[in-house]
Amino acid sequence: MDATLPPRTAQHDQPHKRAALASAMALGVLGALIIWMVPGFMSLLPGLAPLTDQQLGYVSAWDLNVMALAIGASALLLHRVDWRWLVALSLVFIAAGNLATGFAHTYLSIVLARVVAGVGEGLAIGVSFAALGRAANPDRAFSIYLVVGALISSALLWRLPALQSRFGSSALFLGVAAIALLLGVTLRWFPDGRLAGRAGEAGARIDRRLAIAGLAGVFFYFMAQGAMWGYLEQIGQAHHLRADDISRALAIANFAGIGGAASASFLPKRLGRGLPLLVSGAVSIVSFQMLQGGVSGVVLLAASVLLTFAWNLSQPLLSGLCADADPEGRVVAAMGSIQTLGFGFGPAAAAMLLQHGDFGPVIWGSSLVLAFGVAIILGGLRRPVGAIGANQAPVRL
Repeated sequence: MDATLPPRTAQHDQPHKRAALASAMALGVLGALIIWMVPGFMSLLPGLAPLTDQQLGYVSAWDLNVMALAIGASALLLHRVDWRWLVALSLVFIAAGNLATGFAHTYLSIVLARVVAGVGEGLAIGVSFAALGRAANPDRAFSIYLVVGALISSALLWRLPALQSRFGSSALFLGVAAIALLLGVTLRWFPDGRLAGRAGEAGARIDRRLAIAGLAGVFFYFMAQGAMWGYLEQIGQAHHLRADDISRALAIANFAGIGGAASASFLPKRLGRGLPLLVSGAVSIVSFQMLQGGVSGVVLLAASVLLTFAWNLSQPLLSGLCADADPEGRVVAAMGSIQTLGFGFGPAAAAMLLQHGDFGPVIWGSSLVLAFGVAIILGGLRRPVGAIGANQAPVRL
């Protein structure tokens, strides 16, 4: 992040950079918290208003899809606006959206409140990721961010039933609003990393075949993951599992996702991306199908762990694939928005398949969509003979 920080003495430079990274991580975790906690988030909403399973899916979809659009918008603003202003704006939207959610008691008012919150969440993710990407060691910065986010969300998912029972749903959303306002004190450390110096640089040509396959595959892959992850809580409830058993399964699964991301980082380069992505897709579908028929607490736990492990295994592989499509990073930046859009559209699509509490169509539909997404990605990896130009490195299969 050296390029984004004001001149400092050597004595104070390292603490300032650490404070800037901590500020970016805190903002990113707050913005992405709902992604890690979709099932828990959906379990809180009935405490605000009597919503159907379909309406729960639509509320989640509105939040996540608006978040995706805001991530895309933030990418256009990074080289034009002081990042601190974007951070302040994101925190105001998050606080206002959660404050409104806490006082909402109808389906429409909850949707409108989550739209406001989604704008702030998307801006927060976009700016925080840009700041983390400027770190001296961005891989380490993102790894720490993922670990911190997984730990916090796992702890919250574990304790959510007890917190909801003691304080109620409204109070928890008001608490998030308060946290957003408190994070405003970190603005003094957040860097102003406007990209004006980089805007308009001549760059390498985008590999359109790989970019289209990567982004389309990412959309369908995360659409399926979002549908199943979003409805895990409701699937457990439909099989009469205790709230504590469900929250424990989701918390452990969230933490298990760290193992998937770590596994991807240790894969040998000669293995390429095709085979690990195929394994990730197969494990995901197995986890979906485990939720057919009778579901016990052990089955829900195992399926949830496999789902998040496969999901996090695929994440860095897909990021690398999109980075290969464009060395300047435009495609991998677009991936963040497309991924969130797919993840948010998943619960809405699942809601349309729900029939009188029967999750079978959702499970089969998600399995087919995920297989389709993986097929698109693998198709983009397999180039026609002679398609590699003289100045273009071959894509790792």
